[in-house]
Amino acid sequence: MALLNTPVPYPGEIWAVVRFLASRSGPVAYDTLRTFLEPHSRESKKPTTVHYALAALRSLGLAEENGGQGWILAGELAVLSWDDYAAFQRALRSAVLGLRGHQPAETADDLRRALVWSLTRDPFSESFNWTVVDSRHQRDAPDGELIFVNDTRWPPFMAWATSLGLGAPAPHIAQRYIPDCTRAVQQVLEEHLPPVAPADALDVLRLLREHLPVLPGGAISNNLGYGLADERTASAALSFALMRGKNEKWLVLSSDSDAKQPIKVQDPEQSSMRLCSSIARQEAAHV
Repeated sequence: MALLNTPVPYPGEIWAVVRFLASRSGPVAYDTLRTFLEPHSRESKKPTTVHYALAALRSLGLAEENGGQGWILAGELAVLSWDDYAAFQRALRSAVLGLRGHQPAETADDLRRALVWSLTRDPFSESFNWTVVDSRHQRDAPDGELIFVNDTRWPPFMAWATSLGLGAPAPHIAQRYIPDCTRAVQQVLEEHLPPVAPADALDVLRLLREHLPVLPGGAISNNLGYGLADERTASAALSFALMRGKNEKWLVLSSDSDAKQPIKVQDPEQSSMRLCSSIARQEAAHV
């Protein structure tokens, strides 16, 4: 059951099931989940949203049946607080991308491939709807195959990318999507980069590519044929996230004239690439 195929529910619907399970102290029977979350469908014998949400969670290693007693959360969600959406977001991303000991779920193969392709695009200048994707862009994959077989996969892709923090609705054009990975970048740095102390900028790029391997230069991206000519150059999508961090003041990008290996970051306010030798994360609210 591929995550971009119907009738797999969107992440927001999966989150409703996860919240309910997280609010209970023990296993929850399937019928109980349907009673509370889908009371209108209790008389139907057809699989419903709850059924498909549980199947998706199980395929990602994030929920399981507990010896016939009912459903419980598993993996990184096993200790989830019912109101911690950020933790849900991180667990979902780890399961989809095969991080923290997860094996990349086969059900997410198409999603990973679509994420890799989208993150090669330029959020500074591009925004997408299905018409744009179908007519102009998606045929430039290294293997020459279509990224999206048909238009039914585009809406779930936008929903999954946004929930994973690797995309977002365009703020300036209605019904458009941009490959804005700021949320995921912020969460990775919040978790792995000590605050205040400047870190070598190239080390930060390597850290982000390790924990977000669908970024250009990351392992998944490289395996799919989207290599980088120079690891010191931040891709457009990663540059967008770093510049947002700078403008929102939770990142400080500094340049030392004596630095031996500064990175290059795309900056729309400059005619050339911005050189950056160190990156410091500022204290901020948990994300």
